[in-house]
Amino acid sequence: MLSIIKKPFYFVIIFLVLLTLSSCAEYKIISIQTLKPSGLAITSEFSNPVIVASIYKGIEGVEESMAQAAIDSIAAVEAVFVLSENLFDTPWFQGLEISTRIFFRDDASQFILPFPWKTVEGLAAENNADLVISLEYLKIKPTTQSYSYWDGYMNKYYGSLTMGIYGFWRVYDLKKQKIVADYLYKDTLIWDQTDYTRVRIGEHLPGFFSAAKYCGYITGSEFAKQIAPSWMDEQRLYYIKGSKYMRKAVEFVQNNQWLDAASQWQKVIQNPKIKPEIAAKAAFNMALANEMKGNFDIALEWLNKSKEFSHIPEVTWYRRILELRIQVMDKL
Repeated sequence: MLSIIKKPFYFVIIFLVLLTLSSCAEYKIISIQTLKPSGLAITSEFSNPVIVASIYKGIEGVEESMAQAAIDSIAAVEAVFVLSENLFDTPWFQGLEISTRIFFRDDASQFILPFPWKTVEGLAAENNADLVISLEYLKIKPTTQSYSYWDGYMNKYYGSLTMGIYGFWRVYDLKKQKIVADYLYKDTLIWDQTDYTRVRIGEHLPGFFSAAKYCGYITGSEFAKQIAPSWMDEQRLYYIKGSKYMRKAVEFVQNNQWLDAASQWQKVIQNPKIKPEIAAKAAFNMALANEMKGNFDIALEWLNKSKEFSHIPEVTWYRRILELRIQVMDKL
């Protein structure tokens, strides 16, 4: 069972709930992408990262050791490939060539000490890397369970495959000669099945190697979330009624022409005959236009202006969303 803890964006959720309780006629909703901060703070001053999978070969001639090493190796290779693919789509790594390589280690202990810097420099040398992201250790522990039982009509079978994941990552900054992040990832994945025939691994349930590969996929995906900011989808509203300029701005918003839309809302605000409530909504829209351009402080000023014209309840929640975005940007 995969357990992931995510930071809830309460203000966004409450904001959207309030919107659904309001009339849809006065506004439109748009989807935007915002940056979600990474869980670990690593340097952004790199240009050539390499991802390394540390693999233990096993004890030659010892069947159990070789089988375990094969399962761990499949998972580790998949983890670094998936990490590379996931990081490529994130803002910090986008457009960079992310190399991957394998390092064979000679011990199976889960108490892995950091690499000596001479080893790190050797891993980086082939690709002239300035950031080494290392999967230092990955152990996959498979266990199986099976039994039969009477379901009231006939004999039935239950079977399960459980894969325990224990992985440890480090990130080495070559420029600073410093370990900038380390991360222990532990999880348990369970596959189970009931049938009227005996439940078998590789038939009703995934095989050991297939399950190990999926464990590697999860390990790489989860670490990608930890070390790089990522894009997430959110929603915003803007008001569309009360003036011909408000209606005209809709087309500009739909075409992502925020400066043109803002010029229409400015005309509403500058009209001395406009109702204060409409001016407040136009100022609210100006806050959104500035958020879309990355001007968060100016967006907050426009919310203050909106409040001066008239009270609209969405201002309070939007202010908290913007303040949260400013906090997030400060962490990047």
